[in-house]
Amino acid sequence: MKQAASDHVSDIYILTNQEGFQVLTYAINGLKNIGQLNTDCGEAIIRHIKFSACMDISEIRRPQLGRWQYLLNEQSLYLRISSVADFLNRESVVIRLIYDMQDAVLQWLPADQMTELGHLLRRQQGLILLAGQMGSGKTTTMYHAASKYLKNKMVLTIEDPVELVAPDFLQLQVNNAANMSYEQLLKLALRHHPDVMIIGEIRDASTAQIVAQAALSGHLILSTVHAMSITGIWYRLRSFGISADILQQILVGLGYQKMIYQSTSSYVQLEITSGDKIDNLLVELKNEEKNHVAAQKASGIF
Repeated sequence: MKQAASDHVSDIYILTNQEGFQVLTYAINGLKNIGQLNTDCGEAIIRHIKFSACMDISEIRRPQLGRWQYLLNEQSLYLRISSVADFLNRESVVIRLIYDMQDAVLQWLPADQMTELGHLLRRQQGLILLAGQMGSGKTTTMYHAASKYLKNKMVLTIEDPVELVAPDFLQLQVNNAANMSYEQLLKLALRHHPDVMIIGEIRDASTAQIVAQAALSGHLILSTVHAMSITGIWYRLRSFGISADILQQILVGLGYQKMIYQSTSSYVQLEITSGDKIDNLLVELKNEEKNHVAAQKASGIF
């Protein structure tokens, strides 16, 4: 745990193999094998982790989730534990390390793109969406921008799960077992009248619809969505059933980022589209869609 925190590892894996258990860590530069445990030792460590995370140590067939506030040299690490067994009933565990936002250090290049994102946040209305590969630091980008450019503002987050600890934000976590879905938390959040809402991810049509309605009502919303490019964000939202006209009204900024790995350091390559650029892009995409539909009708497809 000490080495993982020092290396700013995001996950620790304890996975079964033929010799017992292998221990791996995942950071921005990928997976790293850090050791091997025999079967008895591995099983004992997994039981200790599950016990500390208030999980059922006698149950290995069902997947389980737990939480553990781990004290390391008077520093609190928030751990999210996930356990699952394979087809031979051999249990594996994944530990997600959740750091304080101040410890999440990234470099964004070009620097003016983060400044542009900050200017968008000061508009205080509309929808700003970021896309990028898993592990590219999208959540860190959102939190960093909000903390830097939205001082003395009410920032409310909804995530599944919470990935960074930000004491100045009101952080809500999805818990379907407690009837607290993205959709339900979004409805609750609107009653709190936050200045800004950070939505961890738009994953389905129902979440997309509520986010769109919230943006239409004048709220500022910052979120992420799975897409391979800035234009891909448009097609993703259209697949969720958001009309082109509504997208033109609510979208004020689109961004795409990826992590660039170098031998000595890594940085986030960030691209933000806003202002006249996004206005022109949205008109172009809308017209392209209309022309495509018209062409399909003319060819008898519809």
